[in-house]
This record gives sequence, structure tokens and C-alpha cells, in this order.
Amino acid sequence: MKNTAGIYTYHFYFFKRLPWEHSTLSSRFPILVESFFVRTALQKVWRDTFDALSALPVSERLWRIFWLLGPFILLIERSPADAWISIICLGFIARSIKLKEVQFLSVFWVKAAFVFWAVCLISGVFSKVPLYAFTEAFIWFRFPLFGMACVFWLGTDKRLIYAMLSTTALAMLVMCIILAAELYFVGQVQGRLSWPFGDLTSGNYLAKVGLPSFLVMVALAVSARPNIAGIAGLLSLITLIFSILTGERINFLIRACAGMLAGLMWRPKWNRYFLLVAIEIVAVILLFQVSPEMSKRFVTTFINQLPTQSESPYYRSMMPGILAFQQAPILGVGTAAFRELCPDIISNRQDLKCHTHPHNFYIQMAGET
Repeated sequence: MKNTAGIYTYHFYFFKRLPWEHSTLSSRFPILVESFFVRTALQKVWRDTFDALSALPVSERLWRIFWLLGPFILLIERSPADAWISIICLGFIARSIKLKEVQFLSVFWVKAAFVFWAVCLISGVFSKVPLYAFTEAFIWFRFPLFGMACVFWLGTDKRLIYAMLSTTALAMLVMCIILAAELYFVGQVQGRLSWPFGDLTSGNYLAKVGLPSFLVMVALAVSARPNIAGIAGLLSLITLIFSILTGERINFLIRACAGMLAGLMWRPKWNRYFLLVAIEIVAVILLFQVSPEMSKRFVTTFINQLPTQSESPYYRSMMPGILAFQQAPILGVGTAAFRELCPDIISNRQDLKCHTHPHNFYIQMAGET
């Protein structure tokens, strides 16, 4: 972010040195100044990306292009997305062994990830379904391994980090276009959207895949020059509205709260910050006014369903995970084994309900590992 701001500042001062910057044209049409500023900043990012890729050997260049295409691959379906992550992990392992680059193993969070993996594997071995739990624990490690590949290999050049943020932002906007098409041709079904995956995870994509770029947009909206801030603020607002339209309440809260925090953390101009928050609140209120059913789902129903009483669907989904922890407090029931063993876990509690997971990461880790 700091270096991106430096790029913007460089182009701004370069532009100010041009002989016609103080001319009548500039004073009468300040939007031209800002448009030039935005355009050159974007051109700078993509030119730097091309330079960074051009300086690499062909094999390394192909790996990074494959990595940068990830946000679009994640738009297709779960299997291609899983293949994308797995291929990068295997490439990282092979490269590390071939070049004997294992310095990353000394980093604390990497060691912590391996320790947690060991706990998961041990938990799987002692599970009632050991083969299933151990296999799930073994292949789960592709996710922290993918993180290591990004940090210590593919994302070591800041220019490519900016490129990844850009492709993520573009893919997030493509998702919004797809959801807009679903709204136009089909509309919401029981207050939810499901394109392009065919199931109710569109908001999951916006909240988790698009989160880094969304946070950068919010940070720029409260700190950058006016035209940059306006564009960033508008895009962040559009994607936030689509988070509501998907009907996924927790994913909306993730984006809304993380966005407000990002605005606070990056040199905010307070008038802009409070204006952005106010605009987003007003936009949400207006959306709820237009669609009372959505308002009911996000406010009334959500509050009534909070896990504070036994009739809550959240309580009935989460409590089996707590029972799993109580039945196996040391090693848990086994990594990912909750979905297989849940009927046995709640055999004496017919008021509870089984899902593939208890809908809470901490309860799931307690119950399974």
C-alpha cells in the first residue's frame, strides 16, 4: 500500500511539472487532471507487472501468470479452484527440494502450521474413522502450503503483489456482473443468489477471495486523492451491496467490519471516513426499504436466530461440535470427521441438527482436533 501511494505521488508530481498543468485547460477541467492521474497510475502498475514477468525465466514466468489467473479460476467451480491451489503447492514443494530453498521453514508461523498439521494427523489416527480423518488431515495442509508458496516464492516481488490485487479486484467486479445478470434474469430465490456456482456461495467468494482488494479499495477511498478515492469508494460500495444481495449475512458482516477497520488503519482523512461509512449505511437502509424481505432476513430473523436459546438454528448446528469436544476433549473426533460422526454424537439429542461442520471455526477445531 505504501509503495502504491508512492506510485500515485510520483505521477502526480510528474504531471504537475508539465508546462500546461497550470494552464487555462487544467484550471477549467480539473477532471482531466484527475483522469490522467488515475490512468497513468494504472498504466504504471501493469507496466511494472510486465517488467517483472519479463525479467524472469520462462518457467518462473509461467508459474506467476498461472498464479495471477487464480481469481478467475476460482470463479469457475470448486474443482478447478482446488486444482489451481494443489498444482501451485506441488510446484512449490518440487522447487524447494530442487533448489534446496528451505529457509522458510525457520519462520515462526510456518513452524506453527506444521505443528498444527501434526496435531491434525495424530487426531486423525485415533479417530473412529481413521483412514478418512487421516486422509482429510493430510490433504488439508495444501492451504497453509499455498500461503507459503505465495509468501516465499510467487509473491516476493511487490510489483506482482499489486498485479494480484488488480486481478482480484477485476475478478470481483466480474462476479458482481454475473450476480447482476442473475438478478435480472432469475431474481433472488428465497432471498439468496447462487450464480455462477449453482449453490449458495457467491457471497463467500466476495467475502474471502475478494477481501484483500476490497480492503485496499476502502483504504484508498479514505486516504487517496479525490478521483482515486471516488472510484475506490464507489467500487467498494457496489461490491458491498452485492454482498447483501447474495443473502449471506456472515459474509456481509466480514466485509463490512473488515472494511471499516481497513479505513481506520491506513492514514484516514476523517471527513472522508465518516462520509464513506454514512453512505454505506444509507445505501444498506435504502436497499432494505426497497426489499422488506431482505431487511427481515438480515435484521429481524438474524437477531431471532442468534444462538442464545435452544430453538436457534445456529445453536442446533453449533452444539454438536461442543458435544464432540466433550466426548473427545484431548484429540477430538478426528480432522473433518465431524460430518461422518455427527449422527452418533447427537444420538441422545434429537433437538440438534447435523451439518458438514458446526458453522464455527473455533468449535470445529475444538471438536475435531
